[in-house]
Amino acid sequence: MRKLLEELERRHADSLLLGGERRIERQRKQGKLTARERIDALVEPGSFEELGQLASHVHTPVPKTAGKRTPADGVVTGFGRVAGRTIGVVSEDFTVLGGSVGLNNLIKKNRMVELAGRDRVPLIWFFDGAGARTDESIGEGLAPMHHFMAIAKLSGIVPQACAVMGPVAGDSALIAAMIEFIVMVRGTGMLAAGGPPLVQSALGHTVDKEELGGSDVHCRISGVADNVAEDDLDAITQIKTFLSYLPQNAYQYPPDLAPEDDPGRREEELLDLIPENRRRPYDMYRAIELIVDRGSYFDIKPDYARMMITGLARLNGRVIGVIANQPKVQAGSITAAAGAKQRHFMDLCNAFHLPIVSFMDTPGVMTGPQSEREGALRAGMTIAHSYAFARVPLLTVALHKGIGYGACAMGGYGAGQSTVLAWPTADFNAIPLESGIQAAYRADLEAAEDPAALRAELEAAFGKLCGAFPAAEQMKIDDIIDPRETRPRLIAALERALHRRHAPAEPAMRHGILP
Repeated sequence: MRKLLEELERRHADSLLLGGERRIERQRKQGKLTARERIDALVEPGSFEELGQLASHVHTPVPKTAGKRTPADGVVTGFGRVAGRTIGVVSEDFTVLGGSVGLNNLIKKNRMVELAGRDRVPLIWFFDGAGARTDESIGEGLAPMHHFMAIAKLSGIVPQACAVMGPVAGDSALIAAMIEFIVMVRGTGMLAAGGPPLVQSALGHTVDKEELGGSDVHCRISGVADNVAEDDLDAITQIKTFLSYLPQNAYQYPPDLAPEDDPGRREEELLDLIPENRRRPYDMYRAIELIVDRGSYFDIKPDYARMMITGLARLNGRVIGVIANQPKVQAGSITAAAGAKQRHFMDLCNAFHLPIVSFMDTPGVMTGPQSEREGALRAGMTIAHSYAFARVPLLTVALHKGIGYGACAMGGYGAGQSTVLAWPTADFNAIPLESGIQAAYRADLEAAEDPAALRAELEAAFGKLCGAFPAAEQMKIDDIIDPRETRPRLIAALERALHRRHAPAEPAMRHGILP
């Protein structure tokens, strides 16, 4: 027995050495933490329980790995605690065969997905791996699909988040693209179906990893990833922040905090937020900051589809999801990218029982040839599905423009809201007033002696029908409020709506959270 225990101790010690000092030093020179250091930065000290530490690669006759052990087979897995609650961790180890995915490496990951689902704990992924391990993949037969299916079925049941911390390609990149919250480390993180060598071989193109799939590509252009981090520690901090707003699983409600901000707080600045010149933009982020609990707003996907704002916050200690138009970017129009961004975020909120507060100021769905080619109509209408199946409280505040389907996308009349409030500056219409008059009165305007005078007359007449007061008269909104009352009115409506939580929480999504 003692000899066996000595052997066990030796093997554990060997595993902790990762890929050796030389490879560890190379990792640190690149500004990256090791797989185990990342776990240490995430979980509470002494809380990590490792699984599969003694795993090694599948032995093959290939000289590169023949007769060698691969510590933990290039991925460290297990459970620890973050803020007092249990989470699962999968941390790829680039120092061991480049973090490549071998057969046992994949078995370890699948085991964590299985246990996270069975025990209903969040699962955190640290990606730093170079795709499939060639010598173990050749001759494998038809590519496996079961692990992708398992991760898909876990979606909407437990929160998942990941950090892309190195050059991630192939299998690991595909898994990362399925995760609900993706942080990429600037300069070191890369996501791609195949790395630069594969692109060179297959297409004859020479690209570096930043151009191929760096943080700028995926956080700003493609929208595959959500947030950029400056380094590994920043990425881990963002994941911790993200988790702090979500429940342990879909069978629980979000973790509320004791209120630290005055629920009756009135902000004078809100009175002057919208410029007198209605064509001048303002910053919707400022409105959000003035209304939610101080310091509670956490932006998600800030660089992608910037005309749409999505993020997490608290309102009197209650967790909420925030959706808002950004008038500073394309006037807050609903583009294809904006619609996709909003849909994904709404599904996240619905899955984990987060009430949604929408701040409306949009001129409608973006029109024009480019918008049609991008599929703005389809992307916009997916939002209707999110509203139709939402089981969380919905609250809407119309600050300024609420035109056409853009207004519907932000929580128009009949979307199932617990409250629909409007500032006196709100303006509602099926289409922009100027465009509508031009289309309906084209012949009259062309025949008029003074087309400008007639257009002004028509705009004045119809404008009286488009504001907040006509909408209130028709009961298309619940109330017109003093902007300074926005915070207390939303808090009151939210507290009322949360009375529906009279039964234990249960999963709301029929299909998980689609990527």
